[in-house]
Amino acid sequence: MPDHYSSTAPATEASHHASTGASDNANVTSEANTTTASHAGTTTTKRKHSHSDSQAHKRVAAQVADHYNARPDVGVEKRKESSIYHLKSFNNWLKSVLISRYARHGFNVLDIGVGKGGDLLKWSKARIGNFVGCDIASVSVEQARGRYQSMRKPPFTAQFHALDCYSEPISNVVSADQVFDMVSMQFCLHYSFETETKARMMLHNVSSQLRPGGIFIGTIPDAYWIVKKLKSGPSDLLEIGNSIYSIRFERRDAFEKFGAKYWFHLEDAIDDCPEYLVHMPTFQKLADEYGLELVYNKKFHQVYEEASKEPELKDLLYRMNVIQDNGHLSEDEWEAANIYLAFVFRKKENK
Repeated sequence: MPDHYSSTAPATEASHHASTGASDNANVTSEANTTTASHAGTTTTKRKHSHSDSQAHKRVAAQVADHYNARPDVGVEKRKESSIYHLKSFNNWLKSVLISRYARHGFNVLDIGVGKGGDLLKWSKARIGNFVGCDIASVSVEQARGRYQSMRKPPFTAQFHALDCYSEPISNVVSADQVFDMVSMQFCLHYSFETETKARMMLHNVSSQLRPGGIFIGTIPDAYWIVKKLKSGPSDLLEIGNSIYSIRFERRDAFEKFGAKYWFHLEDAIDDCPEYLVHMPTFQKLADEYGLELVYNKKFHQVYEEASKEPELKDLLYRMNVIQDNGHLSEDEWEAANIYLAFVFRKKENK
C-alpha cells in the first residue's frame, strides 16, 4: 500500500509545493474482483461496501459533533486555570495574525467550523460587515449565536447555521446569490479528508460563493511533521506525544491520501477524537480544481518568528496573554503548537 507522506516536502512557502507530484491521485487501494464472480454478485458486493462505508462515515461525523457539543463553554477566568492556557492563547494569537493580515473593513465572511464562536471578537476588531458561521455541532452553534447576541454593539450582522459542510452544500442554508469576500476554517478542515467526496464538498462550499480574488484562510495539522515524527521512532511505534498531547495511529505501514485516520488527544481540549491527515499536495491540487491558488503555507513556529517581529503583533502576544510576566508556553506546549500550519488561498480572478 502506498505511503504518500514520506517524501512530502515540509510546509514552508507556497512555492515549495507548486511542483509537488500530486497527480497520482488514483493510488487508493482498489477492490480485487475474482474472475469467477458474476457481474450481479460483484455489483451487490460493491453496493454493500458502499452502504457500509457511508454508515461508517456518518458515525465518525456524529462522533466529532458529539465531542464538540459536549465540551463546556467556560468563562474567561475558568480558562486561565487550563493546563494549556498559554497554548490556547498562542493559537488565538495566531488566528488573530491571519485575520488581521487578510480581513478588511466591510468584508462578508463565511466561517466553516465556527464552533462556539471563539473568533467573533477577532472579526469584530477587523470591522467586517457580515458574518455567516456554520458548524456540524448544533449545540456549539447555539452557543456561538448566544455569544454574538451578548456582544456590545457588534459592528457586523451575523447568521449561524448547524450544517455538515463536508456532506451538504452551503446553498442549503445560504442564499445562492450571497457572495463572500473571505472564508475561514480554523482547526477543522482535516475532518473533511476522511474521503475525497467530503474534501470536494468542503472545497465546493469554500469556493462556490467566494468572489474572484477572495481569500480562504485556515489552520490544519501538518501531516508531514506528524508522519516524520512517528517514523523517527522505533518500527513498532504507533503513538507520539508529550505530557499534553498524543497522536495515536492504528497502523504505520501506509498512509493514504484520504482516510489516513489517527486519534488525537489534547489536554483540556480534545478527548481522543478521530482526525485525518491532510496530504498537502493533494489538498493543493484539489483546491486548484476549484479555482483556489495557494499563496501562503507556513508552520506555526514560522508564523510566530515572522509576526512577532512586527511591533503591533508582538504587543498582541502580551495583550492576549501568550507571554506574561509570570509565565509563557512550556516546552511541551511549544512542541504541540508546531503540530499545526497556517495556509492562505486566493480565488483566481477568472474562476
